[in-house]
Amino acid sequence: MRRLLPELDANGWRLVAAKIFRGYAFGLNAVVLGLYLAGLQLAPAVIGLILSAALLGTLGLTLVIALFGDRIGRRRLLVVGSGLMMLAAVIPLVGANPVVLALIGLSGMVAITSSESTGLQSVDQAALPQTVSDSQRTAAFALYDFVAAAASALGALSVGPFVMLGETLGLRGAAVYAPAFVAYAAAGLISTLLTLALDSRVEVGQRLERRFAIHRSRRTVAMLSGLFSLDALAGGFVVQSYLAFWFAERWAADPGGVGTLFAASNVLAALSFPVAAWLAGRIGLIRTMVFSHIPSNLFLIGAALAPSLPAAVLLMLARAALSSMDIPARQSYTMAVVDPDERTATAGVTSLARSVGQVLGPALAGALLVPLGIGAPLVAGGLLKTTYDLSLFAFFRSRPTPEEASARAAAPPA
Repeated sequence: MRRLLPELDANGWRLVAAKIFRGYAFGLNAVVLGLYLAGLQLAPAVIGLILSAALLGTLGLTLVIALFGDRIGRRRLLVVGSGLMMLAAVIPLVGANPVVLALIGLSGMVAITSSESTGLQSVDQAALPQTVSDSQRTAAFALYDFVAAAASALGALSVGPFVMLGETLGLRGAAVYAPAFVAYAAAGLISTLLTLALDSRVEVGQRLERRFAIHRSRRTVAMLSGLFSLDALAGGFVVQSYLAFWFAERWAADPGGVGTLFAASNVLAALSFPVAAWLAGRIGLIRTMVFSHIPSNLFLIGAALAPSLPAAVLLMLARAALSSMDIPARQSYTMAVVDPDERTATAGVTSLARSVGQVLGPALAGALLVPLGIGAPLVAGGLLKTTYDLSLFAFFRSRPTPEEASARAAAPPA
């Protein structure tokens, strides 16, 4: 139980609380945005460009964090980033104007996937280890990701009630999703207020003289960044907004049903995080990442080939139970193999690499893969993710974290 409930300090709990509201908002908007775009009856290629613009905005924000994060300040970045979420309230006012929708997406804080990949994630990733002991770091990330996924599930489950609210207000067509966008903005406001309460202990604690904070670990960070970029490219083919679009177009699934599916998926993901922390303590962080990820990729490919909606739903749920177990392990591993004063830049660079990969995904899927069949992005995503997993295992299985290396050295010979 101690491992599952790490002893966070006050800043740690504030970070977790702010993440809860952002997680709720991202779970809600990741589904709503895809349904909203489908309701506008935009062409798949246009939808792909809008989603890529949102990812490009994330890329820009993450670049700023990677280069200047600790100079700007972690608290200030969290406050400003959460505040940008309030731009989502403008989305239903611009209608089917793809240019304006893309410009809003460029803010970097318009969610298209329930697993937050914004620049704020990298700030949290750098700050959270300073709120807990090293021995509880993986458990802290597991808790952080657990509450985020649970909140995201609640957000996805809220899609149906918000649609009903829109209908009650007399809204029709795509405009029926307007209350959901307002709720997303409100969650951003609450997250802003919570991050305002953070104190100086979340900062790096020293003045950085180097322009670029990564020094000793550049080769390691470069290798991880390249692999993470490949994984994110594959993930960009199947962002949750696209999956919502796929279920609506391929199976004519109703909005409430799609929201319920993603809520259940997020619950399964949340339950997998404590399991990931437990498993990592026994087989290591890298093996936890790889051995949980490959089966989930096979389930994704199977969903694309499913003969019926129930079969597709079951395969997606099976994927959800495994696909996110690598997240706390990946976060913990990345922060463990670099020096403390490299963490913000490392989190920013690796997040930036993921953003670069992910930003290409929806556009490539819309322009190249969808013409082959609306399920083609799911197959391509599963194959590319498996390539990432095998490469990660090949390059890093013999490179444990410092605490893993110490535990191995202290273990009695077999």
